[in-house]
Amino acid sequence: MYLLTPNSDLSRIIGFDMDFLVNLGFAWINLAFIIFILSWLLYQPVLNFLLSRRNRIENDVESAKQSLKDAEEQKALLMDRLAKIEIERSSILDEARKTAITNRYEIIEEANHEAGEILARAKREIDMEWDKANDVIKTRIIETSSLMAEQFIAEYIDAAAKEKMLNQAIVDLGDVKWKD
Repeated sequence: MYLLTPNSDLSRIIGFDMDFLVNLGFAWINLAFIIFILSWLLYQPVLNFLLSRRNRIENDVESAKQSLKDAEEQKALLMDRLAKIEIERSSILDEARKTAITNRYEIIEEANHEAGEILARAKREIDMEWDKANDVIKTRIIETSSLMAEQFIAEYIDAAAKEKMLNQAIVDLGDVKWKD
């Protein structure tokens, strides 16, 4: 009971007397008033800030989705272009191969034609050399025959007979046709 007496110092610390309850009531009223004022002053700006942040985040998400969609469309367009380029590259390579084959046949044909011309020219040159060699051989044969005939005649025939036979041989050689 000592603790409940108004004059004791311990009753003020633990006791629920009228002073304490009035002070507690004022504290609660002050707290409620401060909460009301703060909510009225700060709640709306904080709420607006959070809503604007939420809207900005939603806009960023939408923007990111749109960017992703645009990127996918660009990717599809680029893939289409790449496919068209691949087809074009393939057709250009095919055309180049066909042209190369055609050029190869033309070059081979031209080379064969040139080889034929070279062979014909070589054959003509061989024929000309053959004719020259035949002429040289004929000349040598005539010279050798003349020397042999001269030696033969010198031993067995006199000068007048020699002259007659030489003239006859020259006339006979003029009418002779040589075989190839």
